[in-house]
Amino acid sequence: MMSEEEELRNATRVFVWGVRLLKLERWSEAEVQFRRALNVRERILGGNHGDTILCKSKLASALFNQQKCSEAEEQYQQVVQAQERVLSKDHEQTLYSKHMLGRTLFAQKKYSEAQLQFQQAADWRERVLGKDYEETLRSKHMLGRTLYEQEKYSEAVVQLQQAADGEEETLGRGDRDTLVSKHWLGCALYQQKKYSEATVQLQQAVNGWEKLLGRDHEITLMSKYWLGCALYTQNKYSEAIVQLQQAADGREKLLSRDHKDTLASKHWLGLALYKQKKYNEAIVQLQQAADGREKLLGRDHEDTRSALDLLDEMKAELYKTSSASSADATWHNPASRLEDFFPKEQYTDSDINGISSLLGLINPQWGNVPRTYIVLRVIGHLNILQDIIDVGFSDFWFPVTEQSLPGILSPSARSAFVNAQWIVLTKSMDLERGENGKHCHFKEGEPLPFEPKGIIGRGACGQVDKVLSTISFREYARKIVHRSEVFRGAQKEQVKRFIAEIQVLKRLKHHHIVEFVGSYTDAKYIGLIMSPVAEMDLSAYLARCNVSNYPELRTFFGCLATALEFLHLQKVRHKDIKPGNILVHHDKVLFADFGLSFDFTDANGSTTTGMTWKTPRYCAPEVAEYDPRNTSSDVWSLGVVYMEMAAVLKGKTIPDMDDFLREHGSQQTHIRANMAGLLELVAMLEGTGQPSDNIVFSWTRKMLVIEQRLRPTASSLVELIVESENPAFCGICCKSPEEEMSDWTVE
Repeated sequence: MMSEEEELRNATRVFVWGVRLLKLERWSEAEVQFRRALNVRERILGGNHGDTILCKSKLASALFNQQKCSEAEEQYQQVVQAQERVLSKDHEQTLYSKHMLGRTLFAQKKYSEAQLQFQQAADWRERVLGKDYEETLRSKHMLGRTLYEQEKYSEAVVQLQQAADGEEETLGRGDRDTLVSKHWLGCALYQQKKYSEATVQLQQAVNGWEKLLGRDHEITLMSKYWLGCALYTQNKYSEAIVQLQQAADGREKLLSRDHKDTLASKHWLGLALYKQKKYNEAIVQLQQAADGREKLLGRDHEDTRSALDLLDEMKAELYKTSSASSADATWHNPASRLEDFFPKEQYTDSDINGISSLLGLINPQWGNVPRTYIVLRVIGHLNILQDIIDVGFSDFWFPVTEQSLPGILSPSARSAFVNAQWIVLTKSMDLERGENGKHCHFKEGEPLPFEPKGIIGRGACGQVDKVLSTISFREYARKIVHRSEVFRGAQKEQVKRFIAEIQVLKRLKHHHIVEFVGSYTDAKYIGLIMSPVAEMDLSAYLARCNVSNYPELRTFFGCLATALEFLHLQKVRHKDIKPGNILVHHDKVLFADFGLSFDFTDANGSTTTGMTWKTPRYCAPEVAEYDPRNTSSDVWSLGVVYMEMAAVLKGKTIPDMDDFLREHGSQQTHIRANMAGLLELVAMLEGTGQPSDNIVFSWTRKMLVIEQRLRPTASSLVELIVESENPAFCGICCKSPEEEMSDWTVE
């Protein structure tokens, strides 16, 4: 039997392990350890001992992070009471516990109780630590949030303004805490009908979030929604539409079409479009919002009823003023306008777009399937249009066979549908067929089946933008270059590389390589359609990466190696691997930008010589010297990327890495020109962060070797990573079937 002293020593080991689990965000495991340690400390030391209080505080933290808020509240209450007795009411630890107690109460919507805790924490922290101390500002922020939730907007503005001003001065304008305070300050000002002041704060929040999190992050979209509402109330409808459209599109993609936040965005977007006299578009958005609310809340819910009543009022008004404008006239009687399109022997893309617009006024779902509508109408089975939509059929499924049609069609209807479908199969249908599609040619004036949704980036002779397909209603990235540059001008080589990129990408299909969707030529441009529209590139990801992203970042090593192995097995050299050409989308990395790629399928080997485009920081020594190079040059470039990823894993930044190289070895920031500095950099990084992450350097030592023939092949690199003792460095998507099965082996 252990003595009390031995029990306490053992409890300390258990507690320390719990703290480590807490840092790793393994909350439930940490809870178990803290409860074990607490049982011993409370029994032997008593409830008021410092070690017991500390253990309870850590247990409360583990519970709070698991959203076990009522249990966390109980622990924090005990901690606060004990600390007030043992330490004092104004002790820093007591104030921290009061703040955390406030947060547990806030999470349970116990706002009046939370207000008391935040008020005490804020007042004492300001008195003891100072008004601009970071912890003081956090308590003021949460006090402001609590007042906001109780609709005490004028009091909330005071606290949130102090928090925002102090955080901007202390932490910086782009700091996360500053941006959160500015967002809620904007919302509180909006509720006070101080719309111009609200706009200033919300615009600053949006700008900051776009830089920090990206334009499609949920938090960014929330600020955009409120900014759109503030602009609308000031009659700035065109500006409001921009923000609300981005909020609606982003939320639909991120949350779902029928999420309450998506529906709210569509509702306000519809109002703004209506004010701009864009009646057709307004009715579509408002109808979708009303339909979604009916589905989500029920027809009799007050939000549903108000949405439906508003929609009816607008439709009635438009009927009365149908001669006021051509847009009104289009709405006035869409069913009769549809008659103008029937019958026809063949439908053009312009015809189909017109039919889609009219159908959208009758039923938004019908507007998404104009080809299906046309065929069913022609064969006399229009009565099953909604049924065929409800089972998941859409225009994207064309062309069809009798076997691929839904079972709700009778055999005779199937046969008629297949025979009649040719009247709607325009060349636009080929644009989303990937490797099975054809390069499409559009004459001047012919409509493209894409709706632009915003520019992603620009280059010397073209740009990349986000587009929405009017056939499948999927979002894609579109890369276009001017045709005028194909045979002349300074950008001639870039256009040639773009055409080569289309040919290379068309035959590559891998889950870590951007997907080729289609390509086209029109009167002005050559276009490449790709999927997905990524959230950011690896360069941006590394710049904002923090400890919560480390588990995800570790998987990128194996996934990138697997993708490179695939490229080389397909006899393709990328030739420009760098963070800017690696996309991050939904926790997944993808190689992109194959404009420099060399396809050696029909060549004698992968080695080339002579001048080449390159990115100096990442290119291999032989590329920089214009010596013969092959697939091993890609391995070098990936090795440099790995070093940057490893630096971030070790808590450093890319500028930190560059600063270190400038002070060591040859003092060059390009690794190929500073191999001595690289050795010192690796030694420094190995001594920081988690030791288990040092395995990365065993790979980079092999990859970053001056002699090409000594570098591992991509396949060898994959073996090194997959067969390493640490499975964290390869996503499950890239594990071998044997490894996946081994995870399910029953002992």
